[in-house]
Amino acid sequence: MTNMRRYKIPVVFEFAGEFSIEAPSLAAARQHALQHCGLTIGTVHSTLPADQVDWIFSCHPTKKVGKGCRCEEPETDQE
Repeated sequence: MTNMRRYKIPVVFEFAGEFSIEAPSLAAARQHALQHCGLTIGTVHSTLPADQVDWIFSCHPTKKVGKGCRCEEPETDQE
């Protein structure tokens, strides 16, 4: 049996895109984006009416992998 250890590796997935929002001003459009637009894995959503918003997002995120660290060995009860 090999001597395996567990490691924690931080990973960030970044999605980039843009919302095209109908609004009376740039400031209002930015506020709408902050308050009403979001992204979850597999779904882009907005609470704005469909005729006021459209979006372009890649389905493939940018991946950033951090340095990582070795995990603490879990304590086990030995009877």
